[in-house]
Amino acid sequence: MSELNRKIKQAPESFSPKVKPEIISMAERSQQNNDYPIEFILPDKSMKIPPEVKHYGPAYFAPSNEFAHFLDYSGQGYGLIFDGDWCKDRNYTIAEVFSGHATQPVCMECHAAPEGQKSFWELMGFPYCQKFFADSTKENYMNEQDMKDMIKYALCTLGQPVIIPQSGYFTGSIVIGYKDNGNVLVVYRYLPYFMDMENNAQPITGEIKDWYNNDTSLFIAGKREKALSLFDIYKEGSHLIHEQLAENIRSESRHYYDEWESFLRMSKDEMIEKVKCTKWVPGGELYHYNKNDDTDENVWKLIYESHNNTWCIMAEARFYVMNFFGQMNEFFPELKEELKELENHFYYTQDIMGSQYNKEIEDPVKPDVFENQDVRNRMADCVKRFREADEKGLEMVESFLTKDFFGEV
Repeated sequence: MSELNRKIKQAPESFSPKVKPEIISMAERSQQNNDYPIEFILPDKSMKIPPEVKHYGPAYFAPSNEFAHFLDYSGQGYGLIFDGDWCKDRNYTIAEVFSGHATQPVCMECHAAPEGQKSFWELMGFPYCQKFFADSTKENYMNEQDMKDMIKYALCTLGQPVIIPQSGYFTGSIVIGYKDNGNVLVVYRYLPYFMDMENNAQPITGEIKDWYNNDTSLFIAGKREKALSLFDIYKEGSHLIHEQLAENIRSESRHYYDEWESFLRMSKDEMIEKVKCTKWVPGGELYHYNKNDDTDENVWKLIYESHNNTWCIMAEARFYVMNFFGQMNEFFPELKEELKELENHFYYTQDIMGSQYNKEIEDPVKPDVFENQDVRNRMADCVKRFREADEKGLEMVESFLTKDFFGEV
């Protein structure tokens, strides 16, 4: 296992510190020496997208978008890639791979979000990163005024955005400024491509009032010490893809594929009873069943609604494995043919979900179609092919990593 992957999987102890995080001490010292303005907007250092480029993404995973927008806006990013009228954010691709989201075996919470958020940012060169909560029951509790002061410290002193997830911005956003001494926050984001098919390639800003509540969390990246080079990122990322796929196919996560496939092959009554018993919807976006009303009708509705976005989430995950190997080419030109083979294979893998699985139940899922056992059997066949494609992908990456400069697999 690579050193980077070991760090990602380690429990981030300082998310619940026994001592005051260093970044708080830094902020307190800064506040003593600074008189922060009543309002402030952080200068935009992002790489500009040409007007002829109309589409940004696809990019729906909030933690990856937060990382990508943060780096790009603060001028610390790894650049954008323009492909026709599409913009592909290299920062987003990196976050997808290093977080493990791109290789997740099924539609489920990524192991690196939120538990591994700190570890991931530390790997990207931010050793002082810290997360705080408005929930007073958490050890990282921070009251409203202190949180406002921390936001001002990050924006005005460190010259970087902060991250405060907003339920209305489900694909992620960053805070780039404040007004009225922090009572109003200014946020920056992109609309998801499926919400604005005409042109989502230009960022938008908005204002948030009454933002502090019991569910509020604040993530501060802190001062960046050292950034990984793109050469090292692609080298280590290839090892991570191998390790994550190996865990999916040969180890602890293999059962997710099998449960997803077998679940779809069950009868309607069997599926309902399965979910009632396990509190889990295999293969579904709403994976945890926790509703009090467990009538058969409501459980069945939960099952088919939870499969609405599965095809999209899984297709876009493997799309970014494909993207990662495609972007490597300029740094490893001697491996052009091998990289093209990997890129083509993961294009095929994502297409199993993006067209074959999706066409069976359409978007959004049609309940009467999903109820058809023959349809679900064909969906299960897609899941089987998807697992087999990941297995083949693992073998290909394993062979790829035998090249001398990749080190030990």
